[in-house]
Amino acid sequence: MHIGSCTVEEAQTRPEVLEELHRLGVVRRVGADVWQAVPPDLAVEMLIAAREDGHRRARAEAAPLMDAYLRNRAEHHHDTAMVEVVNGADAVRDLWQALLAGARSEVCVLDQPPYISPVEEHVELEVDTRRRHVQWRVIYDRSSVELPGRLAEIASLVASGERARVTPTLPFKLAVVDARVAVLPVAVRAVVDQVLLIRPSPLLDVLTSMFDLYWDNSIPFNPGASGVEVDTQLLALLAAGLTDESIARHLGLGPRTVQRRVRQLMDRCGAQTRFQAGVQAMRRGWL
Repeated sequence: MHIGSCTVEEAQTRPEVLEELHRLGVVRRVGADVWQAVPPDLAVEMLIAAREDGHRRARAEAAPLMDAYLRNRAEHHHDTAMVEVVNGADAVRDLWQALLAGARSEVCVLDQPPYISPVEEHVELEVDTRRRHVQWRVIYDRSSVELPGRLAEIASLVASGERARVTPTLPFKLAVVDARVAVLPVAVRAVVDQVLLIRPSPLLDVLTSMFDLYWDNSIPFNPGASGVEVDTQLLALLAAGLTDESIARHLGLGPRTVQRRVRQLMDRCGAQTRFQAGVQAMRRGWL
């Protein structure tokens, strides 16, 4: 046997292996009965390309499947009403994953705890939709921003393309997918095991308009931004309603330093409250 090649006779004990490797593109026939390995770098690229092509086809097929899924759910339940109740944590999680798999253009979220799935799982789902050029607009409630490690996760999502804003309080959790379906979670004892699935209807129109209203009145949020003329990180964290202690931990500063800089920014903005400082900063183009 030559290095990097072999004859069919030498591989006759398992000839199906050669055929499978040939199908995958990692070996090639160089003679009537001689096979040769494809250079590993080229072979790996071919395998990756084949897998990515399969993923693209699957994603292209997901949207019509999602439409059929929603139609069939309505027919199965003899329910043409605008709201369907989905019960059970597993069913809720499956529904959310299916909606994101069928997302085509934009996902709009009012974000506050508790969550349907672990945050790291949600981050992975969001990043996956963005590979299909689905845009995300997310408004974060202060309670979400204050969760341990959440600022770093939001900074990562914003860096990868999410458009984020923050507000002190939100009325409830909400997700609107492509302006064609909404999910309104119902939390009981800090657990989401029931959601309202809202189909095209006046109620969906109201919820979409409500999201846009909150979006217009919330503060742009990028906790990972670097300081320019005005300390944008500090302003963003102020607008989120974080305490001086939380801001100090995030920025790696002493609490008294943060207090002094907060006071200076509020005086500069002519603001009486932290959120007013964020609003004034947005109006002046600092955020």
